[in-house]
Amino acid sequence: MNNSLVTKYNVPGPRYTSYPTVPYWGSLEDFNVDLWKQNVLKTFEATNSSEGISLYIHLPYCEHLCHYCGCNKKITTQHSVEAPYVKRVLKEWDLYCDFLPAKPIIRELHFGGGTPTFFSAENLELLICGILKRAGINNRSEFNFEAHPTSTSKEKLETLFNLGFKRLSLGVQDFSPEVQRVINRFQTVDEVQEVVENARNIGYKSINFDLIFGLPKQTKASIEDTIEKTIELRPDRIAYYSYAHVPWVSKAQRLYSEKDLPSNDEKRDLYELGKAMLEDANFIEIGMDHFALPSDDLTKSVQDKSLHRNFMG
Repeated sequence: MNNSLVTKYNVPGPRYTSYPTVPYWGSLEDFNVDLWKQNVLKTFEATNSSEGISLYIHLPYCEHLCHYCGCNKKITTQHSVEAPYVKRVLKEWDLYCDFLPAKPIIRELHFGGGTPTFFSAENLELLICGILKRAGINNRSEFNFEAHPTSTSKEKLETLFNLGFKRLSLGVQDFSPEVQRVINRFQTVDEVQEVVENARNIGYKSINFDLIFGLPKQTKASIEDTIEKTIELRPDRIAYYSYAHVPWVSKAQRLYSEKDLPSNDEKRDLYELGKAMLEDANFIEIGMDHFALPSDDLTKSVQDKSLHRNFMG
């Protein structure tokens, strides 16, 4: 890649996953309930009957704070928070269903976080059944959830699968013990392998690994080791994300030294190393950050020109 272009465009910008992007909403003074309803109704009427809607549900709880994380989260070991949160989400869903002019038809459903697998199998079932009680399901539906390897039991995998989830994304980030220590995010290769094997035996059709390059203490050697272990486990997809250092937003990022972060050039080298290794292992690079096996639907959608992107990827 042209290094001068990389340098030119290596500047902060709106998160590309958000649509409409943040500047669309203008100032807080311009934002109001009526504007929100107008946008929801416009999108709903344009897509619900023909394609169905996409629904994202945020489950913010985590038992431990990952120092690199910039997501909206609540750290607690008190699982008594689960039931009240499910109740509130379903109350919000009722508000939408009462407002919308027709029954929602769900095309895509995604659980993000936080750690969705913080919740028990029973409460996950209560949440999903509560959502589906007032909705239909598109015949090409895709249900997905994010998972932490250490809290994704076989029981939770089976419960979610039986409720229509056929994809999951495991937050791996890095297998290096030293990197894990600094970012306070721990999972062993054996724990990840157990989740992968359980999911495949149950019947999940696509498993994604989230990996991050540019984390503190990462080196070419540690990235090479992480990618090698990932290739051995053979997920169907890989999201190979760039670490975003925003300590003014995420105070936990101040818990390690910026001296431990790779420089811009070193960070780019880490990406190029991972990319080369993944492509050598027959993964296809797709868009920004993503790789998939030729057999995965993501790759097939590129080939048949049906690939699209929304807030859920």
